[in-house]
Amino acid sequence: MIKNKSFQILSAILVFGILILLGYNERNVKILPSYRTSSMKNFHLTHKEGSEVKWELSADKAVLPIGNKEVFLESLSLKINRTPEIFLTSGSGIYEIDKGNITLNKNVELNIKETTFTADTMKYNSKDEIITTDDKIKFNGDNFLIE
Repeated sequence: MIKNKSFQILSAILVFGILILLGYNERNVKILPSYRTSSMKNFHLTHKEGSEVKWELSADKAVLPIGNKEVFLESLSLKINRTPEIFLTSGSGIYEIDKGNITLNKNVELNIKETTFTADTMKYNSKDEIITTDDKIKFNGDNFLIE
């Protein structure tokens, strides 16, 4: 009988302790996200000068950190409307909102007609309309391959 009463007392204390832990709510603690972002799927951006479309940027996903001047892109393509048209694709990249520059990362391919240029990274300067890289480039066409 003593064992039964002590078991009931211990059970009651345990239940009371669990209820206190579950019901505890500290009012002075605020949870603030350290890195607030917005994101969107099937991102598409068109850059125009007057009525002429200079380039079009598309990405499977875009992450837009609040207050940041950059958009982080995943699986992107860039079409530059020149003669001939230039197409760039890459696994990821960054669009600089203020300058309009686009950095492409992760196996970048640049296609002009039947020629493909491949590099690890490339940067498109929107103002000067220049594509640059500091990496090794591989040229591939119908009748040639240069590494």
